Amino acid sequence: MHNHLTIQIDPSKIEQHFSVLSQIGRLGMSPESGFLRASWSYEESEAMAYIRQVGVENGLIAHYDAVGNLFLTTPYQKPTLLQMGSHLDTVPMGGNYDGAAGVVVGLEATLTLKDHWQEMEHALQLVAWRGEESATFGALCKGSQAAFGKNDPKILRKEFEGNSLEDAILSQGYDPAYISEQRPTLSRAQVDAIHAHIELHIEQAKSLEVNRLDIGIVSSIRGAVRFRAIVDGEAAHSGGTPMGVEYRQDANLAIAYMQVALDKRVQEALAMGDDLVLTVGLLNSDFNYNLHDPRVYENALTKVSPFGYFAVDIRSNRAETLARIVADAKQIIEQVARDFRVSVTFQSITELAPTETLDERIQEAVDESCRSLGLKSVVMSSGALHDVAVVANQRRSDGSRIPSGLIFIPCREGISHNPKEYASLEALTNGAQVLAQTLYRLGKENFN
Repeated sequence: MHNHLTIQIDPSKIEQHFSVLSQIGRLGMSPESGFLRASWSYEESEAMAYIRQVGVENGLIAHYDAVGNLFLTTPYQKPTLLQMGSHLDTVPMGGNYDGAAGVVVGLEATLTLKDHWQEMEHALQLVAWRGEESATFGALCKGSQAAFGKNDPKILRKEFEGNSLEDAILSQGYDPAYISEQRPTLSRAQVDAIHAHIELHIEQAKSLEVNRLDIGIVSSIRGAVRFRAIVDGEAAHSGGTPMGVEYRQDANLAIAYMQVALDKRVQEALAMGDDLVLTVGLLNSDFNYNLHDPRVYENALTKVSPFGYFAVDIRSNRAETLARIVADAKQIIEQVARDFRVSVTFQSITELAPTETLDERIQEAVDESCRSLGLKSVVMSSGALHDVAVVANQRRSDGSRIPSGLIFIPCREGISHNPKEYASLEALTNGAQVLAQTLYRLGKENFN
């Protein structure tokens, strides 16, 4: 690939977009208040309406699909398209850059290429996916999965702040039947037309910042298996019952040993070179998934714990590693349960396969764009899930996967899902320059 274009992103336009978005879903007057643009909320819809308005005012053709994903496409008729996108929803008390950076940068990269829309071999299409965050309604990448008919219909019954996902979708004027019937909102012809898909995102870690790098070229994305372990013991008096497993069936004590044993297994796997993280992020508190078990209230300060539960999030960029560690984790939990004379059952939360290899030619195009712009880059893996992982695992009619790529930009101190989340205007502008240059390269090249 040798196509190069001298382009200049206007930082003031990026700044203006974030200024508008910073007023949508803001939880308070101070910057520390954070944001909440929940999946299929009025705030998420308002943010998408703003992006739609800017796109239409600058010549893009807008449409929403049946579940409310927003698509903005260049006007010239082309048989194929280069698609880019991210999301605008946030976690509760989240920041304003997770997801939104990719939408805003994608918008400005597309508009900056306006003089070249007609000459490019492929149309450009920006998509703002609905409901990427699993912190609302306990299901991840809901909009992008709906586009391909991949959601589990049971997610429609999940709740956030007292409302079901089904009701939330209806409240915004869209059709949850596409999810309940696993019917894709994109036609087979529309899927086949996606020549390539690229997402830009803040890193959500600090490797780029620490190493003073401008761009991360992502080569793989960790998949995730999340499950809940439910532990039943037996209540007893905390003062009158002697210590020891022959006297106590202590659910909370067993859970503590389970976590230590899980960490030991992970450390062994890391020492063997596995790509792996394991997190117990919820313990006797499941507000993010709205499946709180009232039996937890049987616990008290003066009781041997009769009940407890915790959520496990295991991630790896290799399917074999993920499957092996999940199996090991459940065996470890079961063994500790036997040791402490408690019982354990498992409930699946979510599963998403890893994207072991993102498209190498897109990586090459991003690398060439960085070098032409004098920006420092590195090839790296993504520890977090993104909508691009859903797209990358979809097949076109000829059996080929949709070529997909992911670009990272630095975020301050690696902080994300936090009111302190921040990406500098310089980092956003660099990302827009690289994305625009990459789109131009891919738009002038034909690869399959």
